[in-house]
Amino acid sequence: MTSNSALAEVPETGEQQLPEKEELPQETLFSWLLELGKTGAHSLPQMLTTLLMQIGIVILIQLVFWWDTIAKYIPKFIKTPVIFLTATYNDVIPKTIYWVIIFTFGKKLVQRISDVGLTQALEPITAFVPGFKHTFERLSKKAYFYLLLGGGIGLVVANNFASYSRFSGARNKIDKYFVCLLISFTVTYLLGEGRKHWIFKFSRLAASDISRTFKIRINYSDDSLYILLSGFVAGLLLDAPLILVHSKYGGYGLGVALIVAAIVTLFIPQGARLEST
Repeated sequence: MTSNSALAEVPETGEQQLPEKEELPQETLFSWLLELGKTGAHSLPQMLTTLLMQIGIVILIQLVFWWDTIAKYIPKFIKTPVIFLTATYNDVIPKTIYWVIIFTFGKKLVQRISDVGLTQALEPITAFVPGFKHTFERLSKKAYFYLLLGGGIGLVVANNFASYSRFSGARNKIDKYFVCLLISFTVTYLLGEGRKHWIFKFSRLAASDISRTFKIRINYSDDSLYILLSGFVAGLLLDAPLILVHSKYGGYGLGVALIVAAIVTLFIPQGARLEST
């Protein structure tokens, strides 16, 4: 009787039913950032000394070269390059971006040069151009949209970064342009290393969250972000000649023109674009 009851419990297929696997929660931008925050909080005590030293360096440079009471006693041949190379006269946002790059990416790059040498350390820069060509070809007609859009944004940002001044009338000056060069180099280096960096995951998760929350379809791809950032780098660099010819609002004007041109490309049939090229 017992054996018959046991047999009755076995499915007719003869296959043993396995317990269903518990599905892992879907990763979102918030959950990812929260996990990064927890990791950073755990390592903060170990990094506290280094962090305080970095903050001290920034405060010291700002105090010595920004405050005229001290700065006026420093020879111009020393003060001018230091102000240029440390973004001392920049606004808060570009200045913060500058120092974050210096103490994160810059520190790692110096260590990498020390470990493997300058040539090997700069391989991502040389790998950028082939990577850009392949990505541009894969993206087809939409590549023009992202390239022009990124270029327009880069020009506007560069003109804005280079226009801040403690004194009225300063617009698009070369003394505040170094931060744009630093950003250009950093972004190019990261793109040359591939799609493994946090910026691609951040954008991927953000697009997924927006699509799921608002029930809209977002055609995001790493290729589109790659071309957008490439255009952004080009836009930052394109503002340099405008500064040299003393164009106060050239970056704004050309940047807006490129953004409008990017929108126009969305309405040009692919066949017509190919014929024109």
